[in-house]
Amino acid sequence: MAASSASHANETARRYASALFELAKDKGELATVDSDLKSLTAMAADSEDLRRLLESPAFAREDKAKALQALASAAKLSKLVSNFLATMATNGRSSDITGAASHFDQLYAKHRGVKRAVARTAEEMTAEQRQKLEAILAKAVGSDVELETEVVPALIGGIQLRVGSTLVDASVASKLERMNTAMKGA
Repeated sequence: MAASSASHANETARRYASALFELAKDKGELATVDSDLKSLTAMAADSEDLRRLLESPAFAREDKAKALQALASAAKLSKLVSNFLATMATNGRSSDITGAASHFDQLYAKHRGVKRAVARTAEEMTAEQRQKLEAILAKAVGSDVELETEVVPALIGGIQLRVGSTLVDASVASKLERMNTAMKGA
């Protein structure tokens, strides 16, 4: 049941994101809306109070809508995003807002012909390493690449790279695990 509920929430977020994407495209505001939604997502990540407002059923829908519009105004988010937040809250879908923001971002990247990649390393990459990796990936996938990096000390060294659904794991931790498995089998 929980998986079905999560799947339904995911589909709801996707539908709202698609509707917002089409509206923003028609109005020529794709970049603004994408930027505003990223700002909102960052605010939610940094604020327990905002996450509680979005997730909790204890707040009335209308109160959530007013609070989100006030937040959008204070953060100088576009009118389109402000109305979007209020609509989702009024429709009882405030808990899907960050999911919708993520789906919108994916639609916008696809619209621009950009592929997304995530590089996980044990230490922070230098700007030069990042540029080289982006260039290699762009050549490999045949389009521009937006690279997100994550530092995961447990990798020990090397890199885990995900482009779309493809994962390349060249981390030291993974190599050690494969050696351990091979030795157990010997």
